[in-house]
Amino acid sequence: MISDLISGMMTGGVYAIVGLGLSLVFGVMRLVNLAYGELIVLGAYAAALVAGAIGLDPFLSLVIVVPLMALIAYPLQRFLFTGLLRRGIEPPLVASFGVSLTISAILTQVFGGTTQSLNVSYATFGVNLLGTRVRLIDLIGLAIGVVLVVATHLFLSRSKWGSALTAASTDPATAGTMGINVNVVYALTFAASAAVAAVAGVLIGTAYSYAPDSGTNYMLIGFTVVVLGGAGSVMGTLWGGLALGIVQSIGGAVFGGQYRDFVIYAAFIIVLAVKPTIDALRNRASTRTPRPTEAVVKP
Repeated sequence: MISDLISGMMTGGVYAIVGLGLSLVFGVMRLVNLAYGELIVLGAYAAALVAGAIGLDPFLSLVIVVPLMALIAYPLQRFLFTGLLRRGIEPPLVASFGVSLTISAILTQVFGGTTQSLNVSYATFGVNLLGTRVRLIDLIGLAIGVVLVVATHLFLSRSKWGSALTAASTDPATAGTMGINVNVVYALTFAASAAVAAVAGVLIGTAYSYAPDSGTNYMLIGFTVVVLGGAGSVMGTLWGGLALGIVQSIGGAVFGGQYRDFVIYAAFIIVLAVKPTIDALRNRASTRTPRPTEAVVKP
């Protein structure tokens, strides 16, 4: 059981990064980006190209891949999704689905449909953690996940740019009258989400594998993490990712490794079914009129 918990935490670090990019976009723009899984896969392929052309370690290639993904995503949000957001939820949702199909089709045409991975010499190295041997690459993924989520939380809560993001997400019209360029804020947030997707892509590519059509699976993982941790909650993605990784690891140990992905689907359905009821109970409790014995005595 201890080994399953540790293994799940290692995987959960990567899942937290997958959920972080989705949470950023949804928290600021209320945009459900169905192309996010394909952005992760695109980041993995971009890292493979850069690493192969220059001879860099895939993680070092992020110095090039991260800004490249941000540059691709910025105009996509600025000139496509921003205008569609003014028309309601459905138009950008459909557009993001079209973008996901386009990216998947292009990747399949260019690279074929075979499964690939990013080769690093230390991918198979193992370390002893609390009596359990874990892969070094999984430990790296957990560390990057924790650092990235915590750094994003601190940036959003303590910086002026974070205040602008909060204002734009809470009341875009009022934020505009305060001199905040909401369209630019939206585009930069989408670019940051794509940059996070690039990091997730490299981690997935080195620790696991990827293919042009594997974006849907990663998108589902991201949605599950966001729902578990709370939509729009940055720190929630860390707890949601760790929880999902642990549930998947224990489920795989109990039912067999072939059911690991099934556990994610089941967890997603269960959370969708149960969470609205829990939220309703919380709201009812928070708005309940205090009884005389519960009244707060003020000096």
